[in-house]
Amino acid sequence: MAHISTVVCTSHSPWLFAGPDDWISQGAERYADGKQKPKVPTDSPEVTAEKHARCMRAFEVLRKHVAAKRPDVLIIFGDDQTEQFDFKNLPAFNVFLGAQFEGWKISHYLGMPKHGKQREARPKTAENWTAIDGHPELAKALTVGLMDRGFDVSYSLEMNDPEEGMGHAIMRAATVLTPAYDIPVIPFLVNCCYGPAPRGKRCYELGRALREAIEAMPLDLSVAVVGSGGLWHMLRAPEPILDEAFDGAVLDGVRSGNARAIAAMLDGYAQPVDPADPGAVRYASNGSGMVLGIGHGSGEVRNWITAAAVADGKPGTVVDYVPIYASPIGVAFAYWDQV
Repeated sequence: MAHISTVVCTSHSPWLFAGPDDWISQGAERYADGKQKPKVPTDSPEVTAEKHARCMRAFEVLRKHVAAKRPDVLIIFGDDQTEQFDFKNLPAFNVFLGAQFEGWKISHYLGMPKHGKQREARPKTAENWTAIDGHPELAKALTVGLMDRGFDVSYSLEMNDPEEGMGHAIMRAATVLTPAYDIPVIPFLVNCCYGPAPRGKRCYELGRALREAIEAMPLDLSVAVVGSGGLWHMLRAPEPILDEAFDGAVLDGVRSGNARAIAAMLDGYAQPVDPADPGAVRYASNGSGMVLGIGHGSGEVRNWITAAAVADGKPGTVVDYVPIYASPIGVAFAYWDQV
């Protein structure tokens, strides 16, 4: 019978794939024009270097943990940010059923994202671009199993945009956890950024249903479940903050094994939006014009909720939490040894 060997959650911010000197220079450049005024502290170069080193150590802990569990396949919950889906068709949940997919290991572009500024594209070479095997048998059985449990998930047999490749939420997590790309991956896309996004409660229910569906399969497979993204970061906010209390509540739920509490926290988070202010609505909905639930990068906590729900009731281990004020973003790393 198929079984779940571990659950892992990790941030995938581009800051994690840049050096400490980049954190300093890019942080300064991000706010140089005065259009964004961050309400966060400024770290010294020494603190920045130590924070960067902590993140790299946390990545290594997760890599070793996954290697020790020897899974046959990874199911990665991640969000698509117009790499494969846009407002022409934006599913709440999508499972990739193909035998293989390709994508940028880190990013299509060099350097950090810069609002309103064009970045240099990376060459599509083996150093930057790779193919990863999928697992059609498990992905198809999972899609049927979730449908049978009341989840009308969409699915893709092929990528909509193979030239752009699979989204960074999937690719960066795969790069961190299986850098040889020798473990098949099932991308499971969750709309986290664009309103209306699934409620935390629905993501929790999805994680529970996914566990049931996997354990009901007559397949001899060890499955690792991964939540990719987060934690708090509100891209291009006029006055960026880092809500460390929000992040702390997420990690408290991880440590206590209470994924339902993380979902309730997300759903209860009040997002003040004046419906008469078109700019505020546009920002809160990330361009869709429909506001429901937290979007932008902070909405990626849905991937943590879905993954954590698979191990609900079992305490997880928080490897580290690092507030990167230059972004600002709270990055975190966690795993469940017992699921």
